[in-house]
Amino acid sequence: MPNFKYKAINSEGKTVESVMLAADQKVVLKQLQKLKMTPVSVTVYNEKKKTRKSRARVDTRYVLMFTKQLFTLLKAGIPIVTCLNVIKEQAEEPGFKDMIGAIAADIEAGSKLSDALAQFPRTFPALYVNSVRVGEISGTMEDTLEQLGAFMEEDDKIKKAVKKALRYPSFVMAGLAGAFVVFTTLVIPNFIPLFEMSGQELPLPTRILMGFYYLFTDYGLIFAISLGLLGAALMSYFKTPAGRYNLDRWRLKIPIMGKLVRKLNISRFSKLLYTMNSTGISILRSFEIIQDTLENQVYKKEVEAIRERVSVGESIAHAIKQSPYFDNLLIIMINIGERSGSLDEMLGNVSEHYYREVGETVENLTSMIEPIVTVVLGFMMLFFALAIFLPMWGMINAF
Repeated sequence: MPNFKYKAINSEGKTVESVMLAADQKVVLKQLQKLKMTPVSVTVYNEKKKTRKSRARVDTRYVLMFTKQLFTLLKAGIPIVTCLNVIKEQAEEPGFKDMIGAIAADIEAGSKLSDALAQFPRTFPALYVNSVRVGEISGTMEDTLEQLGAFMEEDDKIKKAVKKALRYPSFVMAGLAGAFVVFTTLVIPNFIPLFEMSGQELPLPTRILMGFYYLFTDYGLIFAISLGLLGAALMSYFKTPAGRYNLDRWRLKIPIMGKLVRKLNISRFSKLLYTMNSTGISILRSFEIIQDTLENQVYKKEVEAIRERVSVGESIAHAIKQSPYFDNLLIIMINIGERSGSLDEMLGNVSEHYYREVGETVENLTSMIEPIVTVVLGFMMLFFALAIFLPMWGMINAF
């Protein structure tokens, strides 16, 4: 998709020159009309953007703090370069401090804020840069930064909630696996001579643990190497496009967790579409940015298909309806918004609804996981106890 350099007159009568990414000149003209600007000229812009790829990714919380601070200072009427210098002095992370200094230097040299941010694509993604660019064009920079800050804060909150919900069962399952290995290799060997001397048929739990003991002792090295090779092969496969897609599709089918993954991706899709549409980014460009932002490969592919259908004239609601991975509520709300001309309002309402649903699902997931983990833990303890005491009871009864 090419860049177009345009000159236009805004609602205040001022001449504005900037660059916009669009499919063709018609899209640029429609976008300028949406922003209440009168176009003077639109030409293809072929200059390549500079990027500083050597810069490392900065933690999201620093970018969120930067966004909030910049919003507050700009709203107070402080010049942009002064704002950046103030934020730079308060920044704690050295790499981010240098990055803000470079952005301020670029703006002092004549660059726009969006162009300066675009040089750090790993820290400021396309969503951020394009929103800022539209805010510069339309004169709504403060509103744009406020919306970006709200989106980043909600998105980060949901991610942390999901990680917190999964942390407890992950630790417990890892602990159970470790306990199983220790019990099998260190505890069971002390009882094996006694069990073998009894001459009785051992119960199933005991035979299972003894089987694992002989596996670990006789074939431990082969087992470890095989397990390592299998893990490496799976990791390599999951790094391929087909592997990532199949893994994400499998995640959507997991009982309980699949429902959460589905709601999480729909909520991010709706929130991203709302944020970009309300800041004035063209719908086709919005879908491109959403495709780059979403992490689930299944939804990436679906968004690409939706964009292609919209580009040939289909309505957004009808394009989304053809995908099996989106809910009817989202389709109905977008359809109403398109028909009534209140798409922003509908997207805002539905995105808030899905974010609330994700929060409730995470809370319910936590309350559901705890008893399941407790049952699994109890079953493991019972299994270990039976493996030791059943053969002992058999020996006592024999005497």
